[in-house]
Amino acid sequence: MASPPAHRTMTDLTCPEARSHVRTALQPLLETLPAQQATLLQQDACLIASELVTNALLHAGGVRDFLVSIQGSALTIHVSDFSTTLPTHRATARATPGGHGWLIIQRLSADVAIEPDALGKTISVTLDALRAIG
Repeated sequence: MASPPAHRTMTDLTCPEARSHVRTALQPLLETLPAQQATLLQQDACLIASELVTNALLHAGGVRDFLVSIQGSALTIHVSDFSTTLPTHRATARATPGGHGWLIIQRLSADVAIEPDALGKTISVTLDALRAIG
């Protein structure tokens, strides 16, 4: 099942708006999943969208493009920004705020791809609904 992508091209995209786009795009897929699996997938997807948008706003000049697409059981969140600098995991103590988002994204996702381009980069994070439980 493929749903039309939820697409937003604006540098003023906020984290709540990103989460709203994710929830809207996810709705058809969520309806096909058991309740617990649907809840976990939605929570993971919204967390990842928030982390990607926050990182673009704080470290990469803003959000250039935002796209959510679903193909089968895979949800992919694409965030383009204005920086060619690749994300890294900052080594910080567990109790120290900040520096953990990239690691969280990598642990929750089935796949992460980074595509540099002339204006910056696009980070695409894929979650698999079938992996969202367990």
